Amino acid sequence: MTAIRVAVAGASGRMGRTLIRALAEAEDMRLAFALELPGHAELGKDAGVLAGLPATGIALSDDPLVALAASDAVLDFTAPAASVPLAELAAQARIVHVIGTTGFSEADLVRLNAAARHAVIVKSGNMSLGVNLLSALQLIGAVTPQMRAQGGGRIINLGSVAGFVPAPLAIPYAATKIGLHAATDALRLELGRFGITLSLVIPGFVDTAVFDNARNASQALREDLNNPYRQTMFDLDELAMKNLEHSLSPDDVAKVIVKAATARRPKPRYYTPRSTLIQKVLLGMLPARGLDAILSRVYKLPRKKAQPRPPASPQA
Repeated sequence: MTAIRVAVAGASGRMGRTLIRALAEAEDMRLAFALELPGHAELGKDAGVLAGLPATGIALSDDPLVALAASDAVLDFTAPAASVPLAELAAQARIVHVIGTTGFSEADLVRLNAAARHAVIVKSGNMSLGVNLLSALQLIGAVTPQMRAQGGGRIINLGSVAGFVPAPLAIPYAATKIGLHAATDALRLELGRFGITLSLVIPGFVDTAVFDNARNASQALREDLNNPYRQTMFDLDELAMKNLEHSLSPDDVAKVIVKAATARRPKPRYYTPRSTLIQKVLLGMLPARGLDAILSRVYKLPRKKAQPRPPASPQA
């Protein structure tokens, strides 16, 4: 059987490197090309080495025409500004285009739909659901039979402060974390009889690339002067940057995960830093309207416009 030739767009990013490692283990697919934007600092470097693998002999390239002409499919985790023209090139080459990018404008979607008339395009509405929730549940389902057979086990899920602090424009991410929090609690009850424990690690702000990735993915929306949420996006950017000044590092979170994994009697939940637990308790004590009022000020949300009163009924 001939292996499917796959080009990875955004190959030097976190998801790009993950895809390259996955392709290295696949039997029916192989990495054919690794793409990045013109001027990228990693251009010319070996894709395998960047992904933590032995050298593949495939260097990062900025020439999508050559890449797509010699590929059967392209996996794309870039930004709308790159994904849209890539879809049009994939349509010309008649190859499959799998898009993990989010933040497309209405104009972008029109161009994607036009390209889809000539090639197969698989586009995820939002990757948060798959990455943060469904994949975790799928993995738990895969390891649970072995844990039952061996008489026990330990499962640790990574939650988020977003699971109990609502924020505008972050609904998909927050929804997945709320779902994971609930699933962890339910599974702890369900699997406890088999000696399987579940813990949830809930960190506050963590200094990762997620904020930069979100800004890059929604660049078109930020430039759209008719976007009613444009100023809110800028205000949330400013708030995120302030929070990141005193954020956790991934290593800080990893230490808590190790603690949960090695504790003699693991806790159901681990909050890091301690202020995260205090925040949860205090916010949980507020009525919904009080919480809305406080968070609206924190997020600098515009005041609700006064609704016109209905005309008075004529007197008989």
